[in-house]
Amino acid sequence: MRQEIVPRESDARQGPHGPSDEFRRELNELARSRDLLAPHVATRWGGLGLSHLGRAVVFEEAGYSLLGPIALNCAAPDEGNMHLLEAVATDEQKHRWLAPLASGAIRSCFCMTEPSTGAGCDPEMLLTTAKRDGGHYVIDGRKWLITGADGAGFAIVMARVDAEAGGPTMFLADMDSPEIRVARIIDTIDSSFAGGHAEVLFERCRIPAGQILGQLGQGLRYAQVRLAPARLTHCMRWLGAARRAHDIARDYARERRAFGKPIGEHEGVGFMLADNEIDLHMCRLAIWHTA
Repeated sequence: MRQEIVPRESDARQGPHGPSDEFRRELNELARSRDLLAPHVATRWGGLGLSHLGRAVVFEEAGYSLLGPIALNCAAPDEGNMHLLEAVATDEQKHRWLAPLASGAIRSCFCMTEPSTGAGCDPEMLLTTAKRDGGHYVIDGRKWLITGADGAGFAIVMARVDAEAGGPTMFLADMDSPEIRVARIIDTIDSSFAGGHAEVLFERCRIPAGQILGQLGQGLRYAQVRLAPARLTHCMRWLGAARRAHDIARDYARERRAFGKPIGEHEGVGFMLADNEIDLHMCRLAIWHTA
């Protein structure tokens, strides 16, 4: 992170909606050259196969720079999607989508969130539909705040299949389908995720039945398979970002002087820095021991 990634944070290819794909691939190659690519993915699919504790250590270090998780190919939403595919997908689906995703050849997105009155924090409010048509399902709906959609190779799409009493179901969809349209890239305060955050339209998008991810009607259960551990991996990365902020504050407290000495030697500042060190390590221990 310190030698290769932090010095590249001012690269002009890092724009308001994340790094360009050229820049992202360059970062992936740096990680690959250090045998650090996809630390969370099984070795069979090109990753390092690290344990929960191993991931926690590596993800924290990656989070020291906002570009770090992208470089190591362990950033959201790809990291969570890789976990879900490993847990639920068929071998055929893993060869088609997981292997190239883990290698950094493609990116992905997770299409669940919808504008009001659709699914937000309550996925039961899902409005996107999938209706069977022979050997296919026809998906219609509107998703938004879909991280990484612009330039993604494929999407995991959540849609309701009420006609078969199946309920919410996940589908794998190639994003180059003409029936899938990135309507706009939404401006947000974030600029660190490749592909930004988009509004995505599905207009009579035909998906073969063989591209159902897992079982029909089990989408909400699979969402928990994906999202529950992904919340903790966010914490791993954010801990690295918090440590970076702490290091900046600590270094400044050593250099800035007031009343005849560095401000870090004044109790009002020094005690806050010490408390922060304790809080960071308590967070680290909580992450290590929560699996």
